[in-house]
Amino acid sequence: MAIDLTQKYGKDSVLSKIYKEIQEVYLSDTRPWVIGYSGGKDSTLTAMVVFEAIRLLPVEKRTKNIHIVSSDTMVENPLIIHYLEENMKLMNQFSETTNLPIESKLVKPLVTETFWSLLLGKGYPSPRQTFRWCTHRLKIKPIDQYIDEVADKHGSVVVVLGVRNAESNSRETSIAKHTVDGKILKTHNTNSRAFTYAPIEHLSNDDVWACLLNTTSPWGFNNNLLLSLYRDASDESECPVQQDVNAPSCGQSRFGCWICTVVTKDKSLSGFIQNDYEELRPLLKYRNFLADKREDLSYRSNYRMDGSIYYVGAEKDRRGLGPFSLDGRIKLTEELLRAEVEFNELLREANENQFTIDRDHYYELITREELEYIRTQWIENGDWEDTLPKLYEEIIGKPFYSGYVNQPFISHSDYTVLENICAAENVDLDVIKSLITLENKYLGVKQRNDIYNRIDKILNRDIVHEELHEIFRRTNNETNTDQH
Repeated sequence: MAIDLTQKYGKDSVLSKIYKEIQEVYLSDTRPWVIGYSGGKDSTLTAMVVFEAIRLLPVEKRTKNIHIVSSDTMVENPLIIHYLEENMKLMNQFSETTNLPIESKLVKPLVTETFWSLLLGKGYPSPRQTFRWCTHRLKIKPIDQYIDEVADKHGSVVVVLGVRNAESNSRETSIAKHTVDGKILKTHNTNSRAFTYAPIEHLSNDDVWACLLNTTSPWGFNNNLLLSLYRDASDESECPVQQDVNAPSCGQSRFGCWICTVVTKDKSLSGFIQNDYEELRPLLKYRNFLADKREDLSYRSNYRMDGSIYYVGAEKDRRGLGPFSLDGRIKLTEELLRAEVEFNELLREANENQFTIDRDHYYELITREELEYIRTQWIENGDWEDTLPKLYEEIIGKPFYSGYVNQPFISHSDYTVLENICAAENVDLDVIKSLITLENKYLGVKQRNDIYNRIDKILNRDIVHEELHEIFRRTNNETNTDQH
């Protein structure tokens, strides 16, 4: 059981000791620091003690840069991302006015790796405990890339984390595993050029709150507001800067993704709604809608992305599901855009609460850049009608592109002719569409070396062979029937 150090020795004494250790570690080498900041209680206290410890140093000794980094998964609760942005803006302003070498920054995943680009664009099924494709791409990779950039410039880096032994037995075991005897710094989980430092690792949960409550952070934020983010929650979890893809999901956290389907029941959005943030109700409704549609056969393909087929069940007699189908993705996108519109309508009427965001601003649940990427994926997957711009204009109420004229890949009459030919010749329409789309993609390209490999992949999909097998079976049955 963790000892409450602040109760035993007094808050000022505990903080003074932490400041001294931070200063010693800071001055011991030339490696820059990267602080992981999620906005929760542990990462907030970590940032606070670092700010205060460095501020107490003479200006001439503040020689190393400190980077405060927070991961914007692009599916953060709008209230939380606003809270993060405001805090990080205040941090930068305070650093500039007090001559501190500290800079804060939000990092994001590449547009090709965002939650919506993969789920709505490529059809990835919504994450669950056994297929958490989101954690590494959205949370770990962007910060790892930032750490690598800093390490490239300086050769090595110290990653400062708000982790504590008292959080859980697994956390204590993880910290101990990377501890080097006699050293304050620990080895990093995955990066050989990085070390980790946890200045508050010996504090209990009560210690953290004792240091936060009734205080103002160095950059001017009232820490009593933090309590509002945890109040009435089923637990006090927060989503730290993750190093391990197998770490528990942040779906129950005040600081996790609003769309998280890894957990069975959302507790973060529900908690906010119970506390009079009615504007978040469309987000919860959509999150539950997405979770329900994960196993809906009408929303999923019955073969994998590469066209392969697999079977599940004890007898291997049930066809396994593939990604969300194109039709399924279109329906999911339609509902997401409707949720965005409803969220903004409710926001304009929302009560003034502690974390209410600008009610005159229009907030996107999915960015235009993501929608453009999704559109290209749909067209490559056979959406020759170019559905997304029409869908966007119908729901959002403004053109997808200014002056945009929707020109489908082929006319409706030509598409009907193609459908009829494929039906008459017993040829799979999706295969023909894939081949025509591929040819169009390479049209005008001088170097077409890879086109033959991609044609070969299309023609060798399991789904193609199954269709051919079914055609052969039907033909044989018809021949045998005629003979009788």
